[in-house]
Amino acid sequence: MNQKIPEIDEQIAQLIASLPSSRLLQQAKTPAQIEEWHKARQTQILLAECWKSKWLVKDYYPVEEAVKRQEISQLKAELMYCSLNEKKARWELCKVAEKYVKRRHALLQIWTGYVERFPKPFAHFWYKFFHQASLRQYPFQSAYDLFAETLKEEADGSFSVCLEPYYEVPMKKWRQVGKQYTQLLKQAKLDGTYPQLKKAEEQRLKTNLVWHKVGFSWIGMVLWTCQIEAGNDPLLSKQLVAYNKSSWEALSLGVSASRNLHGWAWHKGELLCTDKAGGVYRKA
Repeated sequence: MNQKIPEIDEQIAQLIASLPSSRLLQQAKTPAQIEEWHKARQTQILLAECWKSKWLVKDYYPVEEAVKRQEISQLKAELMYCSLNEKKARWELCKVAEKYVKRRHALLQIWTGYVERFPKPFAHFWYKFFHQASLRQYPFQSAYDLFAETLKEEADGSFSVCLEPYYEVPMKKWRQVGKQYTQLLKQAKLDGTYPQLKKAEEQRLKTNLVWHKVGFSWIGMVLWTCQIEAGNDPLLSKQLVAYNKSSWEALSLGVSASRNLHGWAWHKGELLCTDKAGGVYRKA
């Protein structure tokens, strides 16, 4: 049964407000980790209110009110609106792409029996991104379920770095990969698909991404599937172009906003910051 648009928008708002997942708070052991979870949840709650104000409730301005109360900066408000637009475009993309993602996952399950015959570089890529996913049944019953999982992965993954024994966030590399990805989005073809990277560009992207930490994600699966199918489906192509635009706007603003930020790291539950680029990490 198809749900009405207001019902879906309310459901999405409730989901956004429920992240990061409550189970992760149980894993937070230090005051810094617990504070990080609550800060992330408060941002998500405000983002959910922003979602409702834009698509469900008239004459309601929670983000502007938060700026007036000096709870958030004007820049953070702008970042939240960009994030909101990206999520809306992601939902519209998932509605069209989900049937192709399901079909592509079925192919992964078939291909897993032949992986040993693949060329070594492709086999390595397979094991890094697709092997575990190919061993499980397709887990979603609808496009909403797929979209919801991408939101959970994003919010939970962003918080979970503080639970690692050691996790470094070098802002210089983040800005570099952000700039490179915005260029990639800007150079996308008319159907929304991305240009082929040259070897040097590919290596630079991997270095800045800290490649060994990158793995399978469902939003990655969606975008990979779109690269294959967009040329054959005008509606999918249209939604991919819209998603690329919203991603470009959000990422461009994020890169600009990070210019005065230095790196930080989590070590045994404590937040460490630097006072300058490339500086020594010290307890926050």
